[in-house]
Amino acid sequence: MGQSQEVVIAGFPLGVGSNVDPGFFEPYHPQLQSLADTLRKYTMSFAIVTGGSDGARFDKNHDAQNPGLAVGRAQALRNLLVNEFGIDPGRILIQSSYSVDKGGPYRYAAVRVAREISSFEARIDSLEKRPPVETRITEVKEIYQSMTESMGLQLGAGLSSSPFGGIPIISGAITWKRFVFIEGIFGHTFWDNSFSLENTDLATRRRIAGGLATVYPLSNIPAGITGGWIRVEEISQRYNEYVRMSDGPVIGLQVTPLDYLSITLVQNTAKHNIIGDINSRLKNGQFIVLATVHVLFGGGK
Repeated sequence: MGQSQEVVIAGFPLGVGSNVDPGFFEPYHPQLQSLADTLRKYTMSFAIVTGGSDGARFDKNHDAQNPGLAVGRAQALRNLLVNEFGIDPGRILIQSSYSVDKGGPYRYAAVRVAREISSFEARIDSLEKRPPVETRITEVKEIYQSMTESMGLQLGAGLSSSPFGGIPIISGAITWKRFVFIEGIFGHTFWDNSFSLENTDLATRRRIAGGLATVYPLSNIPAGITGGWIRVEEISQRYNEYVRMSDGPVIGLQVTPLDYLSITLVQNTAKHNIIGDINSRLKNGQFIVLATVHVLFGGGK
């Protein structure tokens, strides 16, 4: 490859980037015009514009802005080449350089011509520093494998208390490293309960549904903090409407004394709606206990 033509414009004012006075470039116009002529002559050539900044603090505690000034200086020179010298913007590559050294020589904008497309492609590769495709695929596989090994699925069945009596339940939870559990629960009785209204047996059954989030803060202690929302209904099989309903937030503890058994105790501060009563009643100090046996797939610590 032949020698590259280059113009270096140093001595940018301290703290000045893309908003530099256009007159700052005027002494370099002849050199820039020669460079533009070279680009027109060699249609396969490209211009590489570099902006540089130093380590000086142009304002107290604002030296962190210097890398941005380097990009701004490169952008200012790039705009000049496009607007004043008619260079195709698609043939200009911008980069920046940051130095911890101080002084005008490090506050600059430079442009050089790469006369062969191979030099341009090599420059792009060196700037991007992209790993091989195989490496990126391997990294994605490793991330995916890590996620699948950390996530788990827990399925369970058991029994729950409620303000209206016991209810068989099933549950499913997604876990992350057995540290966080996001659990859904559902239960329904398969027997009729005794609930009468005006001497009429309404043939009720109980239903429970809700969601819980549990965090085990200490890996060596099988106890976690849990909270969520639970709704309990007692539904008339004759009229397909609830005669009693409790709906509200819960908070409490979950313990796992055995790998396959968990017991959850939560305070159920909820409003109760009862047929024949126009007012909802807030119930305090009630607790719901859920006991489930379960199996866990994945989710290693």
